[in-house]
Amino acid sequence: MRRILQFIVAGFILIALLTSCAVEEGAIVVVTREDGSGTRAAMTELMGLGADIDITSEAEVVGSNAVMLFSVLGCDSAIGYVSAGAMAQGVKSVSIDGISPTQENIRNGAYPMKRNFLLVTDASTSQVAQDFLRFSRSPDAANIINQAGYVPTDEGDVYTSSGSSGKVILAGSTSVAPVVESLADAYMKKNPGVHIEVQQTGSSAGISSVLEGVADIGMSSRELTDAERGGGLRDTIVAYDGIAVITHKSNPVSDLSIDQVRRIFSGDIVTWQTVYSQ
Repeated sequence: MRRILQFIVAGFILIALLTSCAVEEGAIVVVTREDGSGTRAAMTELMGLGADIDITSEAEVVGSNAVMLFSVLGCDSAIGYVSAGAMAQGVKSVSIDGISPTQENIRNGAYPMKRNFLLVTDASTSQVAQDFLRFSRSPDAANIINQAGYVPTDEGDVYTSSGSSGKVILAGSTSVAPVVESLADAYMKKNPGVHIEVQQTGSSAGISSVLEGVADIGMSSRELTDAERGGGLRDTIVAYDGIAVITHKSNPVSDLSIDQVRRIFSGDIVTWQTVYSQ
């Protein structure tokens, strides 16, 4: 049902974007994630934006990777950003300073817009939740993460079923959730007595859920703040991801500098002609 609702919302946003594309031909339509999104926070940090200069207020705001893909797919003037592992047909990723967001370039650190996928816990984390964390660092988990299009961390110990039972609630990032859902399915097969629920609420909401005691593990695609760490939270890196800057497949631009990306998303560059002429 959640996925159906996402597609319905995506359809409405797609119609809106198609209309905006027709109004100002040649203008860049910037599409961004919502406040509270870990992907937006990571993108802002990696672009070198901050409190004084943020993503333009003229940008279209969407609530997930899926809606972002639909939005850019429906507008040949659009530019957006999405988890590299979530790329889909119909849109293309542009290279950043000549480096494309491949798994290998993310793995070796060549791609400049690399980020961590985090699982966030606190001192009260249950034994069964800790066991899932242990599984998430295992060679079996690394294979799942790699097949999903993301980059696993250095492998931990081989996982042996603990015979755990109980319920684990994970809440947070819509970018991290798909790979965690795959990990959860594999873990539950090894531990039939465990039920894992994955809620896609956004990175900041997931972190807050751990602090409030309503989720066992938070999923975050942004780093914890000093205040969050001071509140007793700790993180485990479960995978590495790249933030892919995406355009419509018909857009002739194939490479942008990090400075061009910054200027486009901050609203300093507003037409594609300006990009073509540089």
